[in-house]
Amino acid sequence: MRLRVVSWWVTVVVVSEDPTFLSIFAESSFKSHLLSVHTTRLLAFTRLPLHRLHILHHLHKTLSRTNALLAVVDDASSVLRTRVLSWLPLTEPETRPLQLALWTTDQNLSLVYPPNLFPKKFSRFPHRPHVMVTAEELPSQSAVMVDDPTKPGGKRLTFTGGVDDLGEMLSTVMNFTYTYVRPPDKSWGLLRSDGTWSGMLGLITREEVEFSPGPFFLDHTRSQWMEYSAYMLMSGYHVLAARGHPKPDPWCFLVPLAPVVWATLLIALLAVCSVMLLLPSCFPAHTQEPGSIDANTFNCVRILLQEDIKSTKSRWWWDRVMLGVWMLMMVVLTQSYVGNLMSLLAVRYIDEPYQRLDDVLNNSDVRIIIVPNDQVGSTPRAGEPDGHRTSSLQIVH
Repeated sequence: MRLRVVSWWVTVVVVSEDPTFLSIFAESSFKSHLLSVHTTRLLAFTRLPLHRLHILHHLHKTLSRTNALLAVVDDASSVLRTRVLSWLPLTEPETRPLQLALWTTDQNLSLVYPPNLFPKKFSRFPHRPHVMVTAEELPSQSAVMVDDPTKPGGKRLTFTGGVDDLGEMLSTVMNFTYTYVRPPDKSWGLLRSDGTWSGMLGLITREEVEFSPGPFFLDHTRSQWMEYSAYMLMSGYHVLAARGHPKPDPWCFLVPLAPVVWATLLIALLAVCSVMLLLPSCFPAHTQEPGSIDANTFNCVRILLQEDIKSTKSRWWWDRVMLGVWMLMMVVLTQSYVGNLMSLLAVRYIDEPYQRLDDVLNNSDVRIIIVPNDQVGSTPRAGEPDGHRTSSLQIVH
């Protein structure tokens, strides 16, 4: 598994004349999924004749189901010839391979299917093979039997919903026919203690079927035994949690005014006092009565605290204007605070601890329960039978 992960965009070259080595390499690389990544390529060189390679079942399976080529070197004559061959997917070992290129010492390399040496043999099958496909029921898809005189018993298994639509689309685009097979236990599959799989996943790992449209959720355990295709749909989950009980908040009087409001209020007070202190400096000193500056500053603080103010005997209009503006600001702020505070006291506070996804992930009391043997989970629980099938996701707090 680790070797497959780090072997992206790698070309593996194997040179051998030993059929036993070629068979063992093909079997081990297929079981370890080394060559299952399409970007990983295999190029095998050998001098063995083609009829001896037909009997190697594992070699044919690897060459036909992976992005692999076989170069057969023929040096029996005076001119060295190398044929580059490729077996198409879903073909028998005795099937004649497809010759893609020919290399000789006098003509160099000539491609039969230019411009690529490695063909896209998995995009469309020219021989229209028949494949076995496994599927199971979901709330959005049901298994039904339809009339088909070409099948045993005159009936054929099919599915309603998106599964059959996907199968029809793939069969048309890739040029193959298919038959649905349901697992005996009618389950999605889980990994047993003996290392085998049940359900649809068991049919895939035993190679009784070619693929399953699922849809299966991405799972680390499953990815070690089988290959996922590109995802065909994306769905989201909602985390549901119980609301807190309504209760009064003794600190609700601090809620209407946030810290930024308090800071803004203090800055405004300092600004008004500063203006009232600076304005007299713009006029002759004899125009300002003694003690009026201190009285105006003190009046601003008393207005903020909702107290009466000391009458000023200043003859200048700017003192009265600044105090009037400050009074208007305090009236608006006071009425807003009183209204919000009354609302908070009348409505009880309901605690909602989960505001973001991080709140759920960082809470050690939250447990996620995934029921196994379905499209979501593949890990069995203690004492649960293999045939158990359900589909649910629960978050327990």
